Amino acid sequence: MPLREHVPLAPYTTLGLGGKARYFVECDTEDQVRAALIYASARRLPVYVLGGGSNVVFLDAGFPGLVLRITIGGVEFRDGPTPEVRAGAGVDWDSLVQSVVERGWTGVECLSGIPGTVGGTPIQNVGAYGQEIAETLVSVACLDRTTRERQTFTAEDCAFGYRDSRFKRADRARGPGALHRARSHAATGSRSHAAHPLSGATARRGGSRRARDHCPD
Repeated sequence: MPLREHVPLAPYTTLGLGGKARYFVECDTEDQVRAALIYASARRLPVYVLGGGSNVVFLDAGFPGLVLRITIGGVEFRDGPTPEVRAGAGVDWDSLVQSVVERGWTGVECLSGIPGTVGGTPIQNVGAYGQEIAETLVSVACLDRTTRERQTFTAEDCAFGYRDSRFKRADRARGPGALHRARSHAATGSRSHAAHPLSGATARRGGSRRARDHCPD
C-alpha cells in the first residue's frame, strides 16, 4: 500500500482548493482499502474517503488524518433481455454513462455530465432531467468502516430519497468505509418502458429508441 505524507489536496478536487493531507493513499483494490482502514484505525487517525473530488473543499490547514482516495476500476457489461453493467467505485461516472449510451442502452442517459465517480452516485442519489440513480440501481458493495467486512446493499436497502440515501444519514458515522463496486440494470429502448433498478453497480431499462435521443435539451 503506497502511503504518502503531506500530499497537497487541491489537485484532487474539482474546485482546486485545500491544504495538505497528513497521510494520503490511493486504493485500487478492496484489499488495499481494507489495509488503509486498518492502518488508520491502529493509529487513531481520522479518515476521509475521496472519490472524484467534486464539490469537496478541504481547509487551507489540510486534513490531519488519512485521505483514502478510491481508484477501483473495471467495468463489465452483460447483454441480455435485461442488460446489466457493473463498475468499480473509482470509475469516472460520465465516462460510464457515455459507454452505456454508446451501447444503445437507456436508464442513465440524462445523468451525463455529472462530475465524480461511480462510488459517489448512490450516496447522493444523483439525478437530472427526471432520472435518478435509484431508478436503475440494483446493488452496491461496500466495506464497513468499523468491521472492514464487505456488505452488499440492494436498492431498497439504500433508502433513497431526493438527493439522499442511508449513506448520508444512518451510516454516515460508522460506514460504509468505501464503496467497492456498483451494479445496475439498463435496457434497450425508450424511457417510458423502463424497468427500475445502478451504482459500484448494475441498471435495467427497456424501449425502442437509442439512449442519446432521450435527454431533454
